[in-house]
Amino acid sequence: MRKKIIYVLLVFLVSHVLWADEKNVIISKIKVDPKQVAKMVDKPKEDWLSLSLMGSKVGYAHIYTEPTTYQDQPAIKIRTHTVIQIQRTGTGLRLETIRTCYVGLDLIPLYFLSLSNETGQEKRVEGIIKNDEIVLKTTLAGITTDSRRILSPDTIFDSVIGYFTLHRGLQVGDTYHLNVFSMDLMQPVKTHIKVLQEDLVDHKPVFVIEYSMDIMGGITTREWVGADGVTHRMESGLMGLKLVLTRTNMSTALDGLAEVDVILNTKILSTGFNPLANSKKMSAKISLPNSEAVILTNQRQRLVALSSPGIYQLDVSILEVLPVITRTELAKRVQGDHNLTQFLSPSVYVQSDHPSIIQTANDVVNNEPMAHKAANQLGSWVYEIIKNKNLQVGFASALQTLESKTGDCTEHTVLYVALARAIGLPARVCAGLVFQSDAFYYHFWPEVYVGEWFATDPTLGQWQADASHIQLAGSIMESDSMIEMGEGVMRTLNQLEIEILKTE
Repeated sequence: MRKKIIYVLLVFLVSHVLWADEKNVIISKIKVDPKQVAKMVDKPKEDWLSLSLMGSKVGYAHIYTEPTTYQDQPAIKIRTHTVIQIQRTGTGLRLETIRTCYVGLDLIPLYFLSLSNETGQEKRVEGIIKNDEIVLKTTLAGITTDSRRILSPDTIFDSVIGYFTLHRGLQVGDTYHLNVFSMDLMQPVKTHIKVLQEDLVDHKPVFVIEYSMDIMGGITTREWVGADGVTHRMESGLMGLKLVLTRTNMSTALDGLAEVDVILNTKILSTGFNPLANSKKMSAKISLPNSEAVILTNQRQRLVALSSPGIYQLDVSILEVLPVITRTELAKRVQGDHNLTQFLSPSVYVQSDHPSIIQTANDVVNNEPMAHKAANQLGSWVYEIIKNKNLQVGFASALQTLESKTGDCTEHTVLYVALARAIGLPARVCAGLVFQSDAFYYHFWPEVYVGEWFATDPTLGQWQADASHIQLAGSIMESDSMIEMGEGVMRTLNQLEIEILKTE
């Protein structure tokens, strides 16, 4: 079964290339002239951009900007509507995001609302800014989760970087460093902006501006923007897949979408032996610069640098013996250990505190006293209950999956993690690669703590995830967007080479 993870990064990257940017300055506080900004937005303006991936048109973006008021103060309203249509092993998926934000004429963030459909239902995130703090209200599957983030004085929304840059003036060599609030990660990201050169687009003079975000090993975007602020073209190397947005008109933007299969186009063909099904050990030669930052070293994976630069040996093995410990003993061990208790907490996608999740988990384990047996029962149940194993939604939550009993690796994983946490077993999401049939595919699976961490895979019905699972870098705790789980993908796609030396 081919897995999905790339679509999350598509939405993330598209939503972050809709910017423009800016003298070798570290911005400590946003200072602009409101009167000058007001002149830039003295009337409504709209832009249409076609989105192409790997040379094929897969979507569009519509940006509408207008002067307005917010809570009785002059403001700018920016609405961005992004649509991406992709294929995943023959299954079509239409991803749609609508984001509306309000900023003052001093470009200080005031409010935003993000609506998206990646879960198969509407996901709503509202951001209310007060006193250098943003209160986030995320609603998914009928549940609203509140969280807070501190905003430093140098933080702006990604959608107004263009106004910030134009206000400062465009000159080749100008460099700026500031914080850009990501509406996917729901937190500020350090961003470095540089005006690279002058150029021509359709015989019109433009500036080429480069933006680099300190995330996932660095994401770089280039934009061709005129002195009047009009964006003509944007390019980003999405994990080796060229992503391009081109200024156009509405009819061209909406017409003629192709469907690129992102899974078949991102699989990794290995050389050497094919990993055995349910393998217990696997050794491979890995070719990837800075592999130590990309491929995790843990209780099941060991990475050793070889003589040639960028070449490593990776050894993966399952745990031969699991601890035999009761759930009561485990609870005592976990109590007070933040390294473990953090993996008992609910999150937007992992609603482990919901009554339906708690009741289901207790019904499945049926008072099983042993931790490892309870973990196994949960995995078997998730594998059996999700009979409709399809790719029709992007990234559903645990509660949505419990109700629909449909989904692929992401849905199996978040449901398992939620059920495990609900009965006191620390559990977390893993992202990486798994060998299936002919190649390595990007994949999600869970880890659960039963006295020791071990990987399991309810998507494939594996009690222990076999040795063909290669775990990549990512956050240790899922965010409200889960986007950070794609960090390893960003650093490996179209760069990683695998030669299987041994499998057993």
